[in-house]
Amino acid sequence: MRIIRLFRVALFTVLLSVSFSACGGSDNDEPQPSSNPLIGTWESIDPDGDNYILELKADGSYYQAEFEGKTENIKSSYKGTYRILSVNGNTYEVSIFTKERQKRNGEIVTVNETQTGFLTLSDNNNTMVAAGSSEMVWKRKK
Repeated sequence: MRIIRLFRVALFTVLLSVSFSACGGSDNDEPQPSSNPLIGTWESIDPDGDNYILELKADGSYYQAEFEGKTENIKSSYKGTYRILSVNGNTYEVSIFTKERQKRNGEIVTVNETQTGFLTLSDNNNTMVAAGSSEMVWKRKK
């Protein structure tokens, strides 16, 4: 059960890190905002009461940390990359590649694992649900 939960969390993390780029030119040189609503910092609490933080960045990287309850004690953290494979309305098919995991004792383990899953946004892109054996709900951190 723990492996499935970690898989879900890792997949979600990768999915959120994907960024989009626009095709075509622009008449001005002003920077354009990202059109990827997955980018940002997300929080979730699992049924066991553990907290999760997921950061999906515009450069396609992600960071996820699992905390013991509501404390600042990190149980584990993950780093890697993600990319959006397809978009259907407000549902994103995302592939995540986990490069490394850091254990509670500080040991860093090379993971090199790819997972694919679906993320669905709602509530003006402030709520995200990762589909899987049991759905995990993420709220955008403000």
